[in-house]
Amino acid sequence: MHIQGNTTKIVMKLSYIYAKVVKKILRGKAVCSSQIDATTKVNSGCSITNCTIGRYNNIGYDNEICNTEIGSFCSFSDHVFIGGDEHPLEWVSTSPVFENVKHSGPSRKFASFDVLAGKRTFIGNDVWIAHNVSIKAGVTVGTGVAIGTGAVVTKDVPPYAVVAGCPAKVIKYRFDETTIAALLDSRWWELTDEQLDKVAQYIQEPDKFVEMVKRLKNNEI
Repeated sequence: MHIQGNTTKIVMKLSYIYAKVVKKILRGKAVCSSQIDATTKVNSGCSITNCTIGRYNNIGYDNEICNTEIGSFCSFSDHVFIGGDEHPLEWVSTSPVFENVKHSGPSRKFASFDVLAGKRTFIGNDVWIAHNVSIKAGVTVGTGVAIGTGAVVTKDVPPYAVVAGCPAKVIKYRFDETTIAALLDSRWWELTDEQLDKVAQYIQEPDKFVEMVKRLKNNEI
């Protein structure tokens, strides 16, 4: 029974790896009117439109991101939805057959009214977004935020907050107020690669890390 259990785990692991490989090879990604730093990785199945994305981000599979500015060192899981246009709820119908929108809905159009573009969305630096999260257009997600699986973010999120739920609410903060202020003041995400090499060993110790960043900026190390 023990051997059978191990075999099942191995088969499941191989199946998972196979699925990831097939997804990566057979499916592409759509990037339109966007600026993405060369160090950022965008995985397959993503649709990115009118976005600016900074350094060393990892954008998971099947993300749809529209009209958004993203900082650096962020980690997005799979099936994340950010931004996009809103449906005109004040109209008689929200169907795209009455809107002047190309490549959306049936080809038959009864009218072609313009729809206002969605508001710009802002994602800070070092933000972690878990699987299947939706973020409403116009929201600002602060630096250091962590968003739990399946959350629906409809309001601004303060720096280093941990949020979850539908609608998303603050559960706790990653650090105390003093540490949060120090991290924000350090602006470590703006360090060069060479500078990060010198302080990366302290990434598990926030206070020490902040201290070393200060020394680095003062040319003490």
